[in-house]
Amino acid sequence: MSTLLDRLPEVWRRHRMLDGVDGRWRDAVVVGDGRAVLLASPSPRGPFVLTLGGAPEVERLLADVVARRHEPGSPLARAGFVDRVGWLNVARGAQVPVSVLSALRLAPFSVWDWLSTEHAPPARAGDSVVRRLDPAAEADAVRACLALGNPGTSADPAGPGEAGWWGVDGPDGLLGVVGATSRGAASGVASWHVHGLGVVPAARSAGLGTALTRVAVRQAFAEGMAFVSLGMYAENAVARRLYARLGFTVDAELASFGPVGAERPPA
Repeated sequence: MSTLLDRLPEVWRRHRMLDGVDGRWRDAVVVGDGRAVLLASPSPRGPFVLTLGGAPEVERLLADVVARRHEPGSPLARAGFVDRVGWLNVARGAQVPVSVLSALRLAPFSVWDWLSTEHAPPARAGDSVVRRLDPAAEADAVRACLALGNPGTSADPAGPGEAGWWGVDGPDGLLGVVGATSRGAASGVASWHVHGLGVVPAARSAGLGTALTRVAVRQAFAEGMAFVSLGMYAENAVARRLYARLGFTVDAELASFGPVGAERPPA
């Protein structure tokens, strides 16, 4: 059975984000060329769609795919399109017309960046406050921390493909947490994706977010991962500085579109 990378135009097989997508993209329909590529993956909520490439090329490719959405054998039809798309991520800078959003039943949601690193950051003395959690036994404690520290996250300790969760204890519960999911089922390249970083407001500005992320990233490389990735909202300057200190660099800049009224991205 072919992997996602086997179906990509050759130039896109070297794109780090496509190495690190999660398992939902295993059966994605792929169209495009070396200038722009579109992936459409089946989902019960309607296909998930991702585009990468130069803005003009992405605009033309997306417009063509949407125009043919009801044609038998078209990319969206092969991905199970009926009357809506479940989620759309588009290379930032590409314009998505209102007519396209209306046809897919979507609305603007966010702008965000996908980052990665191939290197473990050096350990620091402050890392000793971080411990690995039991995601089953401590799931409620993790969720309570996220409700205060990162209420918009879709991460959950009981989610599919969780590789681990880490936390910092306080007198009345967890002060901060972070998780990571295993990636590579679609591409064949083993990696972790860090998510669910949250520090309760009263414990911020003490370096806990950096320590949590550093420990999780170091563990990923200790377990043989090729790289570690994460996503962040583009306007989050504090997070950007944190991740830069740990060696993360930006691989893709994206705009996302979800169902009208969506409060968070899909898990």
